[in-house]
Amino acid sequence: MALRRPPRLRLCARLPDFVLLLLFRGCLIGAVNLKSSNRTPVVQEFESVELSCIITDSQTSDPRIEWKKIQDDQTTYVFFDNKIQVKPVTPVCRVPKAVPVGKMATLYCQESEGHPRPHYSWYRNDVPLPTDSRANPRFRNSSFHLNSETGTLVFTAVHKDDSGQYYCIASNDAGSARCEEQEMEVYDLNIGGIIGGVLVVLAVLALITLGICCAYRRGYFINNKQDGESYKNPGKPDGVNYIRTDEEGDFRHKSSFVI
Repeated sequence: MALRRPPRLRLCARLPDFVLLLLFRGCLIGAVNLKSSNRTPVVQEFESVELSCIITDSQTSDPRIEWKKIQDDQTTYVFFDNKIQVKPVTPVCRVPKAVPVGKMATLYCQESEGHPRPHYSWYRNDVPLPTDSRANPRFRNSSFHLNSETGTLVFTAVHKDDSGQYYCIASNDAGSARCEEQEMEVYDLNIGGIIGGVLVVLAVLALITLGICCAYRRGYFINNKQDGESYKNPGKPDGVNYIRTDEEGDFRHKSSFVI
């Protein structure tokens, strides 16, 4: 697919989707002449192309040349100081919503498209956080460490003052991007309520156990129903006859043999 040919712009040689800007000591100077060996290149997709910028006349001996890309009204670096540059995109931030006092908490910030790799900084209520809370007296009630290379913000033991709105900024030489604010709440543990709840549970279990014991004692769990039809006399052993006499008032037996 061939690239389209955009119109020429003042002080730049605009190649397909590219803009060349010459910046001198932070200011844009008009007294400079530029030319390109190929101002309107047309190439197929995935093929190589060379974009040239030739300064024919300049009032400074040390110009700063930056190649930039314009796409969807967004301008980003492409090449500067012999290095490829890409502006970071919006980083992905993860902030715990609620943490009890004294517990550990970790906040994450990650961005994968910026080049060179961006550095990360965290903000709480729009105030930048240092890499180590011990380095700033303002954060003496906090205990956190920020790794600007990985974007992790670790609280070893959160304090009530650590509650607030947090966001992260990823930045490199090409630009910066930030994530949306997220709130972290630090709350106190209700020790009395926890103990009370445990005691209530134990009391309920004790009452249930006592009720089951009483039911067993009263025979609610034993079936003693017997009627005349279900009752059976014990069987007689073979070879024994039982005879009742009036004199003795009791049974006696005599042996008999079966041949």
